[in-house]
Amino acid sequence: MPDRIVLEQENQIRKLINNPQKHYKLRQDKALFYQLCSSLDIIEDTEDAIAAYTEEDFGQDKSLLYLAVYGLLQAIYVQQDAVINLCEALGIKDDIHNYPKLNEIREIRNDTAGHPTKRDRKKGKPNSYHHISHITLNKSGFTLASYFSDGSNAQFRDIKTSELIIEQRKFISSILTTLINGLEAEEKAHKEKFRMEKLIEIFPETLGYDFEKLFEGISRDEYAELANNNLKNIMDVVNKFRDSVKRRNMDFYERLQDDFELIEYAAANLGKYFHGRNGVENLAAQIYAYFLQNKVDALKEYAKIIDDEYAK
Repeated sequence: MPDRIVLEQENQIRKLINNPQKHYKLRQDKALFYQLCSSLDIIEDTEDAIAAYTEEDFGQDKSLLYLAVYGLLQAIYVQQDAVINLCEALGIKDDIHNYPKLNEIREIRNDTAGHPTKRDRKKGKPNSYHHISHITLNKSGFTLASYFSDGSNAQFRDIKTSELIIEQRKFISSILTTLINGLEAEEKAHKEKFRMEKLIEIFPETLGYDFEKLFEGISRDEYAELANNNLKNIMDVVNKFRDSVKRRNMDFYERLQDDFELIEYAAANLGKYFHGRNGVENLAAQIYAYFLQNKVDALKEYAKIIDDEYAK
């Protein structure tokens, strides 16, 4: 398995959860969102630590080797926690105990660097006491000596660090693959739901005519009432677009709120102008109309971008 597979998968998950709709949904539960962000960062950081162990040359310095081995085992343990917490944050129920090999690695960490001097056993099992055989310690591994409170025979296990790393990456990658497949399926299903609903079709060809009559109503008072009807047509289009975006992409919908607020303000003042001006001067009405036209053109461009995204 490639050394960087876990980092590549972690990066792929980041991209998938940054899909605007998914990102908005995840942010609604702040606790789980923070857990999600923390888990992804920790997976990346611990993978860097694991990679550092494989790449560095510690020589024969036992002090450095102890530090490196303890650090490696702790990084492996923390990475397992991070992956399971990532699953939880994404709504997937999973547990390390579902992966016997990962649980075995976890127990090696506990015996070696977690609670080596006294491991309390439940269900009638004896307490145990562990230490690394100093003379056997090297970058490739070590012998772990274990003793038991009931006087049973001591155990001496040969631990190969390279094998721990290979098995860790194998099963961590498998869990991440499941997450990626789930996120991709969710994104595909969301796109399929709206694939045939083209936002650009919300903007009729007659919209240009409506704006033409809008400007006529500003320049000629006798067309004011008709122009107000054209204004209503334009705002019907804007509101239909807003509702459609809200149904499919809440993140984008929220980012457009300032635009919608400005559009409504311009439209409200144009409405005042067409109903006897009501303090709105002609020049201001022209500015509002040009502003409204530019904003609606921008919405049309957004519609094209979204349609292209959902067509992929």
